[in-house]
Amino acid sequence: MDIPFTGQIYLPISGVEIMAWKLILLGFTVGVIGGFFGIGGAFMVTPALNVFGFPMAYAIGTDMAHIAGKSIVATAKHRKFGNVDMKLGVIMIIGTAIGIELGATFIMWLEKVGQVDVVVRYTYMVLLFGLGTYMLYEYLKLTKGIAHEKKYVSDASRSGLAIKMQNLKIPPMINLKVSGFSISIWVILTVAAITGFVAGFLGVGGGFIRMPALMYVIGSPTKIAVGTDLFEVMISGAYGAFSYAIKGRVELIAAVIMLVGAAVGAQFGTLATQYVKGLKIRLYFAVTMLLAGVSVIFKHIGGTYKAVYSDNLSAWVKVQSQFIEWAQTEGANLTPKVQVRDWILLNEDVVKGWIAQQSDIIQNAVIMEAVWNSYSGYLMLGAACALSALIIVKMLQGIKSEKRLAVHAKTGVKEDK
Repeated sequence: MDIPFTGQIYLPISGVEIMAWKLILLGFTVGVIGGFFGIGGAFMVTPALNVFGFPMAYAIGTDMAHIAGKSIVATAKHRKFGNVDMKLGVIMIIGTAIGIELGATFIMWLEKVGQVDVVVRYTYMVLLFGLGTYMLYEYLKLTKGIAHEKKYVSDASRSGLAIKMQNLKIPPMINLKVSGFSISIWVILTVAAITGFVAGFLGVGGGFIRMPALMYVIGSPTKIAVGTDLFEVMISGAYGAFSYAIKGRVELIAAVIMLVGAAVGAQFGTLATQYVKGLKIRLYFAVTMLLAGVSVIFKHIGGTYKAVYSDNLSAWVKVQSQFIEWAQTEGANLTPKVQVRDWILLNEDVVKGWIAQQSDIIQNAVIMEAVWNSYSGYLMLGAACALSALIIVKMLQGIKSEKRLAVHAKTGVKEDK
C-alpha cells in the first residue's frame, strides 16, 4: 500500500501513528544541533518522541539508532575540516566503556535501595544547570574583558585545570597533534571513565558531559572537542542502537525517516562551526544546557504526580498473570523494578484500563503527570527548532561574508568598516 510521505504513517513495531513531517523536522533540527555541538541530542529527541506518542522504551531505542546514523555523517564532515582528533577519541572510548559499566552497576544498586529516580533526576539538574551557568559565566567574563580592552577573541584559552592536567608528566605521554598538545594517557582514561560513569549513571550518551570535559579538563580547542565528541557519540550510539534493537525497542521506520532529516541537518550544523567562533559555540551550548535543565524540572514535577499512584500500580502489575509469564521469560535478566517499568511501557492499553477504574485523585495525578511531561517535551522541541534556525542563519551569514571577502580580495577593493 502506498503511503504519502507527508501523511500519517503507521509504525508497526511501536504501534504508533505519526505524521512523517514531524519526524523529518525533529531529525533535521537535532541533526543541525548535533553537528554543531558534537552531541547526540538524546536529551532533546527522547522527550520529543515521547510527546509524539512513543512509549519511552521505544523513544530511547529509536533515538539511539537515529543518533548512530546521524553521527556518522557529522563525524565524516568534521574530519574533513580537521576537527576530529582520532587518537584522543579512541583512547576516550576505552575509558568511557569502563565508566559506563561502573555507572550502570551503581544504578542497579540505587534501584535495589529504591532511590534511583530521585538521585538521577537531581544529578541531571545539577549537571545541566552547573555546566550551563559556568559556560555562560565564562562567555560573559571574556566578552566583558574583550569590550573593555577593545580586543577580538575567537575562542577561550585553555583552562587552569587543563594546563595542570597537561603538566602531569605520568608516562606514557601521548602527543595529540590535532589538538596541539601532549598529555598523559592516564589523564585521558581517567577523564573518560568519569564522564562514562556519569553517562551510564544517567542513562544517556554523555555528549553534553564529554564535550565540556574535553575543553575544560583535557584542554582541546572548542571545534576539536566538538568533532572528537561526535566520533565517540557515533560509537556509543551504534552500540546503544544494537542493544535496543535486540530487545525489539527500535522503531526502524521512524529511525530511517528521522535520519533523512538528520543527514541534511548534520551537514548544516557541521559547516556552521567553520563560521561561528568557538566562544559563540560555548555560549549557545550554555543556553541549551540551561533550557534542558528547565525541561528536567518539568519532568521532576511530573514525577511528583506519578508518586501518587506508582506504588498501587506496581502492586497491581506484580499479580497479573501476563506480567508473571513475561518476567520469567523475556524479562528474566532484569531487576524486579525494571521488569515492572518495562512491562508498563509495553502494555499501555492494559494500564489505561486499570487507571480508568481508580479514584479521581489517581486519574487526576496521571493527567497532570502527562501534562508536565508534555511541557518538557515541547520545551526541548521548541528549543531545538529555534536553535537550529539560529545556527543556519549564522552559517548563511558566514558564507555570505566569505564570498564578499573573496570578491574584494580579487578586485582589490577594501571593505568599508
